[in-house]
Amino acid sequence: MTTTQLTNAIATALSHHLPNIPIHPVTGAVPPESQGVTYRLLAAKLTRERSDRFVQSHIYEIRWLDGNNIPEDLPDKLFEALETIEVEGTPYRATELRWKTWGEIPKLWVYYTMRTTKVSESSGPMQMLEQRPTALKST
Repeated sequence: MTTTQLTNAIATALSHHLPNIPIHPVTGAVPPESQGVTYRLLAAKLTRERSDRFVQSHIYEIRWLDGNNIPEDLPDKLFEALETIEVEGTPYRATELRWKTWGEIPKLWVYYTMRTTKVSESSGPMQMLEQRPTALKST
């Protein structure tokens, strides 16, 4: 799974669970008059555990833009949307969901951690070696 696939799955989950609220990726400074929810990747890390095993970690920030008009059920809706997301048919569960406040605007940090295994190339099946006796010539 790539970071882009995970990011797209988060956008899809937010749009599905908050159908009447605009969902925006953060691509720069957010205009102050914007409304809805923004999402952005805060950090992505790939760590080697063993020679063939890796841990992928992603942290996303989900932010509500209008500090004066926060829906009462916003935390529940965001938890429901992001606790388990589906990426190309495979469910991924958040390892942590953490509320933060930035001034008056609430934001949610969502952590996804996946373990992956490097698949080695398969070699052909073992074959029989034929061994023939040979006579040594003496001179």
